[in-house]
Amino acid sequence: MKKAITLIELIFTIVIIAAVFTTIPKIIYVSNKSLEFSKKEDSIFNMMSKMMDISLKEYDENNTEYDDILLTGQNLYLDCNTSTGYRKGGFKGSRNCLNEINESDISDDGDTVYDDVDDYDGTEEKTTKNGRTEYTLKIKVGYTDEWGESDYSSQTLNYTFTNTTGTDKKNIKRINVSVKDSSGNIISSLSYYSANIGHIKINSVQW
Repeated sequence: MKKAITLIELIFTIVIIAAVFTTIPKIIYVSNKSLEFSKKEDSIFNMMSKMMDISLKEYDENNTEYDDILLTGQNLYLDCNTSTGYRKGGFKGSRNCLNEINESDISDDGDTVYDDVDDYDGTEEKTTKNGRTEYTLKIKVGYTDEWGESDYSSQTLNYTFTNTTGTDKKNIKRINVSVKDSSGNIISSLSYYSANIGHIKINSVQW
């Protein structure tokens, strides 16, 4: 003989179903939050990795061929003195500009090998999933401010650089890597400064 469902069993069933339907939206919400956090974490990691990669490249395209401190042609305080072959404060055997090589322009030089920081200017790297863009790394390279003679004479060098990324040749370049979401909004940004210091060789080892 088949037994009928008692009222108490029916009540318990309704309570269980209600609990399930109350919990499921919370689980979905927490899961989505976790995925969003994971995506942001991944984007920041990739941003830092890209910046680390760029920071290891040469200061300028001409530094891939010459070890010199490059000339800007702007008569700046930090420019290398072509008469002595050295920057102010330099000495024989230190970094020099004996070849009198000028900095190259920050532009697409047609180089397919990313061997200097300028090559990354204006590049974008998109991360996609299931055909949809999750985030984009955008890279900008440009010249920023530098110190003048008065800064040295007063010994007040300021290491808080501006956000300038201009095209006028100077001795300091600003590399900025930003993360943009699928809507194009910047959600994170990181900057690095590269200096025109050339190279020095000690026992034939480049420093």
